[in-house]
Amino acid sequence: MRRLPIKRVLTNGYVVAVIATAIIAIIHYLLLPLFTGSPPLLLFLLGVAFAAWYGSFGAGLFATVLSTLASIFYLIEPFRSWQIVEQREWLRTLLLLIVGSVLSLMIALVRREERKALTEVLTQKKRLEGEIVERQKAEQALNAAHIDVVNERNRLEAIMETLPVGVAILDAQGGIIGANRAVDQVWGGPCPPVRSIDDYAVFKAWWADTGEPVRPEDWAPAQVLRKGEPVVGQLMEILRFDGVRAIVHNSAAPIRDSKGRIVGAAVVVMDISESVKREQALRESEERYRLAIDAAQMGTWDWDLDSRKVVGNPRHAALFGYPPKETVMDEGMISDRIHPEDLLHVAAAVDEARERHSRYDCDFRIVWPDGSVRWVSSIGDFHYDAHGIPVRMIGVLRDITDRKQAEEALREADRQKNEFIAMLGHELRNPLAPIRNAVQVMRKIDTPDPKLQWARDVMDRQLDHLVRLVNDLLDVSRIVQGKLTLQTTLVDLAKVITQAVETSQPLIDSRHHTLTVTMPEGPIYLEGDEVRLVQVISNLLDNAAKYTAEGGRIWLTAVAENGKAIISIRDTGEGISSALLPHLFDAFTQATRTLDRRQGGLGLGLMIVQKIVEMHGGQVEVKSEGLGKGSEFVIRLPLCEQVCVVPRT
Repeated sequence: MRRLPIKRVLTNGYVVAVIATAIIAIIHYLLLPLFTGSPPLLLFLLGVAFAAWYGSFGAGLFATVLSTLASIFYLIEPFRSWQIVEQREWLRTLLLLIVGSVLSLMIALVRREERKALTEVLTQKKRLEGEIVERQKAEQALNAAHIDVVNERNRLEAIMETLPVGVAILDAQGGIIGANRAVDQVWGGPCPPVRSIDDYAVFKAWWADTGEPVRPEDWAPAQVLRKGEPVVGQLMEILRFDGVRAIVHNSAAPIRDSKGRIVGAAVVVMDISESVKREQALRESEERYRLAIDAAQMGTWDWDLDSRKVVGNPRHAALFGYPPKETVMDEGMISDRIHPEDLLHVAAAVDEARERHSRYDCDFRIVWPDGSVRWVSSIGDFHYDAHGIPVRMIGVLRDITDRKQAEEALREADRQKNEFIAMLGHELRNPLAPIRNAVQVMRKIDTPDPKLQWARDVMDRQLDHLVRLVNDLLDVSRIVQGKLTLQTTLVDLAKVITQAVETSQPLIDSRHHTLTVTMPEGPIYLEGDEVRLVQVISNLLDNAAKYTAEGGRIWLTAVAENGKAIISIRDTGEGISSALLPHLFDAFTQATRTLDRRQGGLGLGLMIVQKIVEMHGGQVEVKSEGLGKGSEFVIRLPLCEQVCVVPRT
């Protein structure tokens, strides 16, 4: 069952008119006996009022007409008839009609004004609500703007505090209203209060170029506030509050309001003392570098790989045979002066340095226009971009003609020296054989004279020494000239050691040394020159005997280990200093000796030993813990890999 829409019914004025009129008519009808035939008709005005209130003037007029008709039909005699007999009933009916109509009109007018007032109120309410919303939005925007301003101020303050330069904000009179800590650091302490430009006198400063004092009105912010234009780059020397002098860079710019009026200034001050010192040191370094380059008569060059131009100093141009003013040259001008035989060598050196990212170092010849040839040494480094591509090459050029000539002269002198040593050895060897024969003849003639016997023995010993010296000279000459050869055979190491000991035994006995020889348990065979190997071991035994005080000990040990024969000769002799060890196998190298030269020799024996051992594919090394602690020479020779026939003894 559907509900009756009461709200819709009550809001319809005509329905209300019908209902209200019916209710009042029923009430009149029920009360009719009480009014003796003349009920009050004005009670219908209540229904008219309701109809006009909930409806309009039309609804009220409709209710008035219904009330009039109901009165005529139900309340005026004759009842249930449309006739009106009495005149007063006509007046009552007409009065009801007129009063109802007027009441409807008045209520309709009141209702309309009420609605208009309500509409106006609602409109005002809506407008006020809109204004409230707008105001709330404005307040929110203002709060957000305030937060943004606070955040921006905090960010600016944080930025100012992290800046490595001093930053200050001034008002229109030049007073400081804000500054970061770097300002105090630049001035060496807290700055005093500054309220105007006149207070700038507390800051002591002098112009860097003239040394004149800086007046308060000359400071950058004072000029900015006066002229309204930025001032950048004031360079001055200041006296800090801690008494230290510093060089500062001072700048300022105006701050304007929305109308373009100057309301303050921003100042930036930076301590550049260290930069000035570095620049001064750099200038001094460059000056020293220039003086060094000039003193060394070096040419400097800078090769731009894009333009293919070479920029050098006047000395660089002069070294290539060009006038000193030709400091800018192309690659063709350079290559035209390089000796044709050296062009490929120079190009290869440049390519190698570029590919390996290494230093370019090349010696080559330059042919001058007059035909003279000069040697130069060129050194340079490539510089690369972020992608590793070479973009330029910087270097120096030096004339080394005198050095090359000196080297050639040294090589020629060395060649002549080697030839002289070889010739001297051969010339000295020629008279040795007759002298040796004469000594042997003297031995066969057994003379009883002790002086003659002494002279004969002296001659024999010195002759042996002289023969050894001559042989050393000849061996060195052969080694230097690459003419020393080996007569390689299958060699028994035990036999070599035995012959070497027999050769050196007289010298060892004459100095009363104790020689201990440790031979390998089994046979050890080598492929080598037996005579030369005997020479090597005998030479080392002789050195051990000569450089060991009388009554010393010498150990000779031979073992086979890891495919090599290891021969050790150790003594209790003078030892070898750490300074001499690296040069012991150089020619003409000997330990410090007294002028009597008791040990004798030319300092060639160890060089010969090393060369012979190396020719056999071996190595020789020396060990010593220092002077007075003896020494040990160790020879390592490769064993014969395969022995087909063992020689008979």
